[in-house]
Amino acid sequence: MSKPSEMSHNNWQLITVKLPSKPRFIPSPQSSGKVSVISNKGSNVHLHLSAIKQNPVKSVPFTQQHGFRKTINQRVEAYIKQNNVQVRDVPAMYGKTIFMFAWWLGSYLVLLLAGLPWWGNLLMAVSFGLASAGIGFNVMHDANHDGYSANPKVNKVLGWSVELIGLSSFIWKQQHNVWHHTYTNITGLDEGLEAEGAMRWSPHDDWKPIFKYQHLYWPVIYAVSAIALLFIRNFKVYFTRKSGATFEYPKMKREDKIVFWTFRVINALILFVIPSFFHPFWQVVIGFLVMATVAGFVLATILQMAHVMDTVEFPEPVGSPLHIENEWAIHEVQTTVNFGTHNKLLNWYVGGLNFQIEHHLFPHMCHLNYPQIAPIVEQVCQEYGVQYKSYPTFREAVSDHLRALKWLGQAPEGALVKQSASVLTSGK
Repeated sequence: MSKPSEMSHNNWQLITVKLPSKPRFIPSPQSSGKVSVISNKGSNVHLHLSAIKQNPVKSVPFTQQHGFRKTINQRVEAYIKQNNVQVRDVPAMYGKTIFMFAWWLGSYLVLLLAGLPWWGNLLMAVSFGLASAGIGFNVMHDANHDGYSANPKVNKVLGWSVELIGLSSFIWKQQHNVWHHTYTNITGLDEGLEAEGAMRWSPHDDWKPIFKYQHLYWPVIYAVSAIALLFIRNFKVYFTRKSGATFEYPKMKREDKIVFWTFRVINALILFVIPSFFHPFWQVVIGFLVMATVAGFVLATILQMAHVMDTVEFPEPVGSPLHIENEWAIHEVQTTVNFGTHNKLLNWYVGGLNFQIEHHLFPHMCHLNYPQIAPIVEQVCQEYGVQYKSYPTFREAVSDHLRALKWLGQAPEGALVKQSASVLTSGK
């Protein structure tokens, strides 16, 4: 695919759309750590395409050091030592793991054996989907970050739970641990901003007219995301080693390939083959669709709400060679938000992912410790003048995410919209 700067402008129409009068936060192009605010009524947003997508590179350095990360690490380490906090192998986490797998297996067995009426099976399919997402939020996430246990073998085995719910541990570690956690909200390097052209999650991405409605159709895209990952993305990455123009995966080792195909067979057995012995296949398919859409919707919503918001930054690399003029840890805080941190049920179910700032700074720590270190992180942010963004409630965070989707869906000045040659010729 040609770079945006090299694309022909034939059959393209330039569209300019005014922003609403409400102030809207956007990232400054220099990634200086400051938030630029468009506050003038009727201002335009200028399309600034991703520097990475125009000039692909595999990595960019963070060129500034302000002592922010060092101070946070020292304060948190001191707290852990003084209060005898167990960073990994937390007993409560083992109990939580048992509960999550019991919930998952229990829902599955009830679906197979209980002989419930259709509405009962529907509820159990929803429960199975919620349990699958719960395993993803809690067990697989901590384990694949090596934050579950000090024993690498325990992390490895429990990390395979991501395979059990239909994803690939190999793909997840590269996409999430490496790209997302290193280059958060940097378009072209953070695969978490990619939606296969279905949505626009970054102001530095191409725009399509359909995006004007993404704040309305987002539930459908989030709901089908797990199905797309299971049936399309897993195999696309396996066979091509790519998930996009700027995302090339390393070669799989023999063990990775064995794990990949073993669990694809297990997925087929659990989701389709075994249930077919107990229910008509059409009912099995409906049950799968309910389970997968519930899990996909919940997972995608929680993950995207942490970074696609009105108040976060989407920094762009600058200079030659490309680099980010910021300290990495400050960058992570500026591109991330917390939400609903006093909601005990939310804390428990989403595996501390509502403490996203703490998670991005301390991904190798069990998520059960995040509420304890959050005040320390917030205090250091205040001392360094770094905005610590936390939404008091889950509802407020959802509302802001929808506002961000609406903002990102508007046509920026400079957006190129392809039309058919016949329409352009007719002048319509």
